[in-house]
Amino acid sequence: MAKRSPYETGELSDSIFLILLATLEPVHGYRIMQGIKESTQGTVEIGPATMYTTLKKLKGAGWIAEIADAAEGPEGESRIRYAATDEGRAVLRHDFERRRRLMVLAERLLGGVDGGGAGAEAGEEEHGEDDL
Repeated sequence: MAKRSPYETGELSDSIFLILLATLEPVHGYRIMQGIKESTQGTVEIGPATMYTTLKKLKGAGWIAEIADAAEGPEGESRIRYAATDEGRAVLRHDFERRRRLMVLAERLLGGVDGGGAGAEAGEEEHGEDDL
């Protein structure tokens, strides 16, 4: 069976999540790429092909809208800003909660973020496959 698209399931890839998150306020495409790189301290870089393909799909899903900018770009072309729609915000909140639950599970199974480790040491209970 073919894997369903994140645009169907609402389970977003990291790139989709970050791009949609960047559109909570109207923003130009280039600024989205810069903002993601800056906010992740360079650990995530999204190139123009990925970003504009994702923006097109987000728009097609109804999760973002294009806003024509009153100011023109450097060569007289109108610039477009992208903004999350109410539906896009709802999808983002839902995926954020999914990610939060995964983090809670990971912290519990890994023994916290301090590297305490998982296992049955020091009175910790064992975890089975069903916990995942």
